[in-house]
Amino acid sequence: MSLERLKQLTWIYDLHRLGQDAVATEDTSSVYQRLLQHIVGGFEAESGSLALLNHKNNHLTIVAGIDLPSGVIGRQIPLGEGVLGWVVKENTPLLLNGDASSDSRFRRNRENRSPAAATSAMCWPLKIDGSSIGGISVNRSISATVSMNRTGDKPPFTEADLDAGSTLLDMVSLALSNIQLHIEQKRRLESLHRLNLQLAEAQSHLMQSDKMASIGQLAAGVAHEINNPIGYVYSNLGTLEKYVQDTFALLDLYEQAETAISDPTLRTQLTVAKDKLDLEFLKEDLQSLMAESKDGITRVKKIVQNLKDFSHVDTNDEWHFSNLHQGLDSTLNIVNNEIKYKAEVIKEYGIIPEVECLSSQLNQVFMNLLVNAAHAIEAHGTITVRTGQQEDKVWVEVADTGKGIKPELLQKIFDPFFTTKPIGKGTGLGLSLSYGILQKHHGRIEVRSEIGKGTTFRVSLPIKQPQAVLATTK
Repeated sequence: MSLERLKQLTWIYDLHRLGQDAVATEDTSSVYQRLLQHIVGGFEAESGSLALLNHKNNHLTIVAGIDLPSGVIGRQIPLGEGVLGWVVKENTPLLLNGDASSDSRFRRNRENRSPAAATSAMCWPLKIDGSSIGGISVNRSISATVSMNRTGDKPPFTEADLDAGSTLLDMVSLALSNIQLHIEQKRRLESLHRLNLQLAEAQSHLMQSDKMASIGQLAAGVAHEINNPIGYVYSNLGTLEKYVQDTFALLDLYEQAETAISDPTLRTQLTVAKDKLDLEFLKEDLQSLMAESKDGITRVKKIVQNLKDFSHVDTNDEWHFSNLHQGLDSTLNIVNNEIKYKAEVIKEYGIIPEVECLSSQLNQVFMNLLVNAAHAIEAHGTITVRTGQQEDKVWVEVADTGKGIKPELLQKIFDPFFTTKPIGKGTGLGLSLSYGILQKHHGRIEVRSEIGKGTTFRVSLPIKQPQAVLATTK
């Protein structure tokens, strides 16, 4: 190709336009290939390659090629090896007419030699502000005897072609630099976007954790405040029951002594008073009232104890061994109002050891699974809670007979803010928080679901936590 052709404005303009397209494109590999095709065509060459330098490992990576063997694109070349490696390392353009292996500089690199025998090639380093960013080569077949070209054969490249190309390839370097800057900027934006998502997730987890901690402290405080009056009411009911029994015993003695009263008027007054008071009914009803009152106050005591067990404030958020069955029972009692109108709860507890955990956090997981199970049941159904042990782990299953989850949604249910509930009915944080709590416990959560039949969540937990975890949380 003549120097005059190289200077054609259309070719230069097209090269400039390709550089501009590089900034806007999403497919950088196609831009690399188009740039190479434009340069190879402009020099009336038949093949070529484009390689970019990775400064971290000092290797060239071939990112585009024309008429190259299969599998070459993507191959890495150590800096200094082969023709391109030498050109980039020495930062010097190179003209080769003939077999590269005949040149002493490349004899030891026969496997990486380029171009092949009976070719004419030009290779240039690609530079920005004097710093290498890669290299490019274009190749053209020539006659076996360079000085005796057959009709139709292209002549070998000349030093003038090499010099002209060096000037024009500054534009290629600039285009490639733009591509790399675009890629780096895109990576940074994607990294920033991921970081923002992680921060939003962390913030939501922190807010929800603080909320749950506040609820736990509130529940524990309420339980503590209620516990004292309940204690003396329960004690007073026991004393009152004894007083009533003693009073009734005394009344029985008085009734037996009625016949000993000789005054008929007095006996008549006593009979009228007993009939008016309906003493027999009072005896039966008072005993029933006392029994119901004791049962009611016992149930209140149990609720208060469940609040304390659920919040576990006495553990100070330290790792401890806990009975998961007690945690499940206390949680079931806490959420009973959510469940009792929707489902029958069936417990299939196996024999499991105590688990080293943060029990108040696990109770939050159980609460989320149980409430979700109740919400999944549209009319009335069954919630089955199962437990068991498998090697050094225990598992807890919560299965419902609800409407199920669509297969395409199963991969999203643990994502923050994702919910299948109607607007205003769910925050989309329950399962996400549960997933985070179980990761903290080195556990896992799995889900199986079938539309129209129900969903089963299985939580697996190690019986004992790694010592490294315990050390970092104390």
